[in-house]
Amino acid sequence: MSATSDFSPIPTKLAAASRQKLSEQARDWIRERIVTDEFAFGRPLRESDLCAYLNMSKSPIREALLELAQEGLVVMSPNRAARVISLDSGDVKELGYLREVLETQAIGLAIARDRVGLASGMERFIQLGEAALADNDIPAFARADQEFHLEAFRRCGNRYLEKSFLTIASRIQSIRSRLTGDQNRIRRSHATHVAILEAVQADDAMRAADLLGEHIRSNVADYTALQSPATAQDRRWRVPLAEMERFAKQALSKLGTDADSVGAILRSLSHASLHGVDSHGYRLLPHYLSAIEHGRVHPAPDIRIEKKSDSVAILDACNGHGARATFAAADAAVSMAANVGVGAVAIRRSSHFGAAGAYALAIAQERMIGLCVCNSDPFVRLHGGAEPFHGTNPIAFAASTGSETPPWLFDMATSAIPYNKVQLAQSLGAALPAGTASDSNGIDTEVPELVKMLAPLGGAFGYKGAGLAGIPEILSTALSDSPLSLEIPPMISEDMSTPRGLGAFVLAIDPDAFMGRSVCEAVVRRYRDSIRQSLTAPSEKVMAAGDREWAEAEHRLMNGIAIDQTTVTALNTFAGHREIPPLNCEESSH
Repeated sequence: MSATSDFSPIPTKLAAASRQKLSEQARDWIRERIVTDEFAFGRPLRESDLCAYLNMSKSPIREALLELAQEGLVVMSPNRAARVISLDSGDVKELGYLREVLETQAIGLAIARDRVGLASGMERFIQLGEAALADNDIPAFARADQEFHLEAFRRCGNRYLEKSFLTIASRIQSIRSRLTGDQNRIRRSHATHVAILEAVQADDAMRAADLLGEHIRSNVADYTALQSPATAQDRRWRVPLAEMERFAKQALSKLGTDADSVGAILRSLSHASLHGVDSHGYRLLPHYLSAIEHGRVHPAPDIRIEKKSDSVAILDACNGHGARATFAAADAAVSMAANVGVGAVAIRRSSHFGAAGAYALAIAQERMIGLCVCNSDPFVRLHGGAEPFHGTNPIAFAASTGSETPPWLFDMATSAIPYNKVQLAQSLGAALPAGTASDSNGIDTEVPELVKMLAPLGGAFGYKGAGLAGIPEILSTALSDSPLSLEIPPMISEDMSTPRGLGAFVLAIDPDAFMGRSVCEAVVRRYRDSIRQSLTAPSEKVMAAGDREWAEAEHRLMNGIAIDQTTVTALNTFAGHREIPPLNCEESSH
């Protein structure tokens, strides 16, 4: 494992702090990186990475994370990695209100109790801030800023007021650090500090409190503006497909991924991102890089195909990437179908393969009929259930319509939505559609951070979706002796070193073995055209399977694929650590 690429060097004073408990060392080190924005809001904090870098066991790391959770800087969730908090504009407004109440009370008490001492302390920190600005030392200015505001609590004589403020001080500092990129705001803040000091020196408690309150409200407004659609986590970027593939190829190759795996991964991710399936597109590249880097996915697997008959084979993926295994299975199925009419391949010891439609489409592009299914770790409750049972268990089906027109292509999850849409909504700061996900009690929620399971497809008739999920479940497990969804390790986990052993199933049917390819394609075209010509309800539009995807692909080939801010940040961080050119993209107007 190489954790050093993810973190900056350990401070000397941390390494030398022999008398400080290990958990306190870890806590202070992690806190510093959250507060200074080195660890971004929402970033996973995997115990294994922290242990490796700090050279500590899991016990002090867990203690540190629990303490930081109590400070409000870290969110702990069962069976998932801890995460840095995510503060939206509503959180910041509430914190700002509490901060204003506490600070204006503290400065009034401090002026009445020790005005001279308060003025002296404030002046000292203003001078330190001025020196930091002169040296363009923004972290030093942020520290002086924090101390300036703490001075009133030190002088107010009310320890309960001080303790109340300290419970939110780290979160306030983390917000302050994220505003330090705006030099104009920094200088405006410094000027306000000077005005507050002058009011204290003049013994004008009311003016000092008014200036302080206005200063805090200004900070809230600045952060809220930072979180606006034009600048927040929901920023979207456009990347030319060639540039995205250039970056992905270099990134994967840096980890020793073989050429066949690189080609398959790019083919899978490009299919999804081009056709508008962003949840399974290049948004997954950071996850795939982590899985390869930490050992969950073999970068150069020795794929083995064992033919059981002229039409049946078992493919052992040897813990390689799912795209590498499944495209190889599709090729084998097409080859068998060309000889005997049908080719079926059961896959074992595989991993996440992205969008199932990529593989069904690959078969259809050989002018055959293709089916691809897989199961995955449990994240979908049964109809009426209150615990995860099935995976999202996708089903993809494609049929050729001839060499001149795109295939009929259908790709669906048997859950109400795929899990990756939950992650995408979290990245974008968006709500989920109603009735698609549940909290830990099986109660519907639209908040991505509260989701513990997905609903089965079908809403009030979800028993149909739950039953449908059983088809990929059986085909992906019983034919290859692969684990049931309930037995598969989670995709999102601290443990990125243990292979997950996924199963999948691919089927190719050659129409020439039946009534002939030309007959089959003519019937599929007639069916597709009948759908398109069907009467529509007012203000509605009817589309055949694949119509939306082909139109989206044409648009994105011309204008670039869509990537969210979280993914861009993660990929460019990887680029910096691995010394490859960053992703060249431009902000999208949505």
